[in-house]
Amino acid sequence: MTEDSATEALKKLLDDGWAYHDQESERLARELEAASASVDSGSVVPFLHLSVHTIGEHLGDWARAVRLGKRVLDGRIPTVETAKAWGRLQVAAVLAGDPVEAAELELAYLHAAGSDFGAALLDMRFMLIGALVNTQRVIEAARLYRGAVALIEQVPSWDALDRTAAAISNNLGWELYETNSRSPEADDLMRLCADISLKFWLRCGNWIHEERALYFRALVSHALGDPTSALADADKAIAVINSQGQRPLDAALLHLARASALAALGDGSGKSRAIADADADASKLTAPDLLAQFAAERARIVGAA
Repeated sequence: MTEDSATEALKKLLDDGWAYHDQESERLARELEAASASVDSGSVVPFLHLSVHTIGEHLGDWARAVRLGKRVLDGRIPTVETAKAWGRLQVAAVLAGDPVEAAELELAYLHAAGSDFGAALLDMRFMLIGALVNTQRVIEAARLYRGAVALIEQVPSWDALDRTAAAISNNLGWELYETNSRSPEADDLMRLCADISLKFWLRCGNWIHEERALYFRALVSHALGDPTSALADADKAIAVINSQGQRPLDAALLHLARASALAALGDGSGKSRAIADADADASKLTAPDLLAQFAAERARIVGAA
């Protein structure tokens, strides 16, 4: 295989691998190991992202993830553009129980970040929280999350950290939201996650991130007994979609969230109109999985109402 064809094959693997990484994790792990020699500076960050997530978080083999990552990073010097790969591998080393390797990788990321080393350190902490969430270690993730959030305003805004904080806050928040029974402390943390996710997506994301974050915060407000705030966020999200483009599933789900809030506020006719609006947006869907997702949420909302 020529160098160009190997590079193209790796790019395809990194693009396609996310589609089956959770269902065929061992297959993808072997493919990534076989392709490791083809990793160049332009693919080192996405390669470490996919390999650590697949081998560490899905297969639970953190030592294997570290071995592969070290093989890829061996002989390379981290730059501002590539340093996050060292940060991701640092998380794997922490969870593999290798503190010296983790410290060495951490120092490499911090050195490459230069004056943004404080943001880089927090970026690694949020990535660790994300790995704990994805491996169902939510209590430990929650222990670290509040401390990380308390520090984040003390460092200058940094795109890599902003994106990590936004995504991890969303993931932890959803994990808490989908828990059957939450304590008051977990409710407070879920609210914090929703607020932080929206705040940081507004800094670094696009309009789709914004409307999705507003949708999640609307669900959280409703779950916490605040239908007025839920309705306000759902309305904002729909306005974002209407001003930017077409998102029929998101719009349909937002109308269902509005229906829940209106029902809680005692507005039966408003609830009915919201469900009709949801049905109208859902009628634009064609993909079976999206139709099934809408149908399941519609049944839940109508049943609850």
